Amino acid sequence: MFHILERSQEAALPARATRTTPVTDRSAWTRADVEADRTWLFQLTPRWVQEIDDAVANLRRLGRTLDSMGRDDFPLPTLAAELNRRIWGEVCTGRGFNVMRGLPVERYSDAEVAMIVWGLGQHVAPGVSQNAMGDKLGHVYNQGLDYEARNVRGYQTSHQLKFHTDSGDVLGLMCLRRAREGGLSAISSGTTVFNTLLAEKPHLLPLFFRGFEFDRRGEETPFQKEVSDKLPIFAEVDGDLSLRYVRQAIKTARPKLGMQFDPEELEALDFFDSVAARPEVCFPMMLEPGDMQWVNNYTVLHSRSDYVDWEGPGRERHMLRLWLKIHGFRKLDPLQLDHDPHSGWSRRDGILPRGFTMRDGRLQAAE
Repeated sequence: MFHILERSQEAALPARATRTTPVTDRSAWTRADVEADRTWLFQLTPRWVQEIDDAVANLRRLGRTLDSMGRDDFPLPTLAAELNRRIWGEVCTGRGFNVMRGLPVERYSDAEVAMIVWGLGQHVAPGVSQNAMGDKLGHVYNQGLDYEARNVRGYQTSHQLKFHTDSGDVLGLMCLRRAREGGLSAISSGTTVFNTLLAEKPHLLPLFFRGFEFDRRGEETPFQKEVSDKLPIFAEVDGDLSLRYVRQAIKTARPKLGMQFDPEELEALDFFDSVAARPEVCFPMMLEPGDMQWVNNYTVLHSRSDYVDWEGPGRERHMLRLWLKIHGFRKLDPLQLDHDPHSGWSRRDGILPRGFTMRDGRLQAAE
């Protein structure tokens, strides 16, 4: 039988120390840096496109679906090695992002593009659940929902999404169709945001290492409350500085707790948002059909402008979102990850499907 943790039980780990030195590795970039060095752009060659074509043909021959396909059903003889080189060498340990370009999505059905996205990810690391229904991929399109309504997630709307991070270790976002207007993607270095806070408003940094409550938006485990205790925005473990930030989840947590933000907290959150959106910090990019953005969720923030869809069914802006769990590439703070010791779940595992728990790192039906 399940029980709910008391808030004091959730906050069992000690307060986190505030880092007081800047980050100097390649994850601390500016717009000028990535405009000058475009090695982050990964153009598919004709050979790699043919490998994907052959893999899709194999799925058709075997009668596979997204739910039944495995990695061996989607062979990529040379592309898999290049993809791993880029994910491990740049996304996990370098700038923190890559963009793969050139997939001819018009050749395939929407369901086949979804299988391509899943298949690409399976050659790198396990994919994790996108929502409480256990979906393998997130379908990012406007479902006509109100972003300010209770437990609505931003990907279900056409609303502007401010800079934030996702669940999972690495985000993959494939553009299936563009909007008629808007929908501009942008990324910012979370470590550059940290360095700017340290240089310009160091008195605010302890708030980010102490953390804020997060609204779990109805997707908590059976052992957790609807709203988390304070989870650090920045956390450092053995020199690895990691970030987790979702302003909307922080914003909607306080009314559920019957609490308000104090002036210093609002100053800190507003300054964070403003730094991430500075023209010299953020790097905008319009994802075209067939582009796939890969992002490190601990060092890179991403955002999206609001948008207007084309009229008619099947023409709406549609992105396919993948979350990967990649072991061993950085040291992470379990409190920042919202780790639930009772189920073993954390944000690295995506969102726990209803009716399931974790045992030894694997999903199992809850008793």
